[in-house]
Amino acid sequence: MLGGLFRLRIEVRVHPQHVALIVAGLYSRSEAFRVGEEAYRQAAKAERQNVLVDVRKVNGRVPSLLDRFDIGVHIAGQHQSFKPRIRLAVLGHEPMIHPERFGELVARNRGADARIFTGEAEALQWLGVAAPPGGP
Repeated sequence: MLGGLFRLRIEVRVHPQHVALIVAGLYSRSEAFRVGEEAYRQAAKAERQNVLVDVRKVNGRVPSLLDRFDIGVHIAGQHQSFKPRIRLAVLGHEPMIHPERFGELVARNRGADARIFTGEAEALQWLGVAAPPGGP
């Protein structure tokens, strides 16, 4: 699935134990919300309880603290709306990923089973899935 003009491109890969979304393009707050929604939707559609969102190819404006707060709240809301619950791991690079994982803290404080990582192996290990051949 690919987005249009000014949209992040999302490639969905379904693996035996998880779904991976490979995201690329320019960051925007609204697109971050869309990617979060799509992550949960794709995991539910594939009947997987683990989803990895790889944002290492997202660039542009670095999210503000307010953006990170709002995204964390949104992720927590998404988490609560799906049953069975879906575990979310986000994989990225600093500074797009906050060094102190502020968005993760916000989401987890509101009940989301979500973590942010800069290492792929750690993200997959936390999800409890084996690394697929050829990447996330």
